[in-house]
Amino acid sequence: MTAHSPRTIAVVTGTRAEFGLLLPIMRAIAAHPALRLQVIATGTHLLTNPGTLAEVRAVFPDAAVVPMYDPTHTGRSADAAALGRGTTALAEHFAKARPDIVLVLGDRIEALAATLAATVSGIRVAHVHGGDRAEGQTDESIRHAVSKLAHLHFPATPASSHRLVAMGEESRRIHVAGSPAVDGLREIPPMSDSEFALNGSPSVIFLLHPTSDDEDLEHERAGTLIRACRDAGATLLLDPNHDPGRAGILKAIAESELPRIDHLPRTGFIGLLKRAHLLVGNSSAGLIECAALGLRVVNVGSRQNGRETPANVTTIHDWDFIAVQRAIHEQLAQARKYGALQCHHPYGDGHAGSVIADALSRADLTRYPHTKLNTY
Repeated sequence: MTAHSPRTIAVVTGTRAEFGLLLPIMRAIAAHPALRLQVIATGTHLLTNPGTLAEVRAVFPDAAVVPMYDPTHTGRSADAAALGRGTTALAEHFAKARPDIVLVLGDRIEALAATLAATVSGIRVAHVHGGDRAEGQTDESIRHAVSKLAHLHFPATPASSHRLVAMGEESRRIHVAGSPAVDGLREIPPMSDSEFALNGSPSVIFLLHPTSDDEDLEHERAGTLIRACRDAGATLLLDPNHDPGRAGILKAIAESELPRIDHLPRTGFIGLLKRAHLLVGNSSAGLIECAALGLRVVNVGSRQNGRETPANVTTIHDWDFIAVQRAIHEQLAQARKYGALQCHHPYGDGHAGSVIADALSRADLTRYPHTKLNTY
């Protein structure tokens, strides 16, 4: 690479939530004089029309589009077929676009498809948020599979970095960057009074993602949680992600007749969290963004088991209505009495995007050969 040939970084985004986390990295890459950004939208961005692809294109009009899912089929078998389609289509795209590095985040099949396509094609992969533990997610093993294929690692915390080393990854490939979820939080304004009132001026935000493909079980769990939230005060329901089991949660949301939002762009979501008193559910945002904002959280179930948990989070491991109800009331009372909770969190200082972009620009790829070795 010379001063006249910037290094091309292809960033692959497959979901609404992960796009919000990748955005500060994308912007830092685009602004770096030694880097050139390619954006590829795939996965659930394309499931509805215009879907969240419109959100990606609003920031990056030239984003490439690579379909994966068949919207008429859902479930684990449909996801497996989508993984195959995505791997093939992304390999074809990489052959034409010829990026130097493909960057992915997290643990979803979109990241795995991009990683498989790039690695087998001889393109180096950079992985953000590798080494995390989230034992209750079906995608937990996907995160570690991506890490074993990746050539550069940008874990969010020192503990995640240590796990990568324990997995046999070379320490020189690992750069602790913090979580991009913390980047720019202070600059996002709280939701306006008018929009907040339009959504019922909620004290409680409900955000529950499925952890199984049993729609009846997801419906029962969501119903339990919604009843506990409703009992505590004004509640706003947010739609879950597109994992199998989603239909059960959506059914419980529709039956509740409470105020509901199907999707918020990241600025709207963070602005909403800045106005509420409590987040209830099982989103990683409760452990990362909410910790940085000082918002109290009642985390229910196993989805975030193993993830580093700051002091703003109270976890109820089972789905007992009385236990969940008690935790919600206690945390809501604390929030109303004391306001935001200032707590330490391990997810960095809000500069992950620039740290990652700088490391990508400086990386001597001869030190990170495509062929990898375990350290043991």
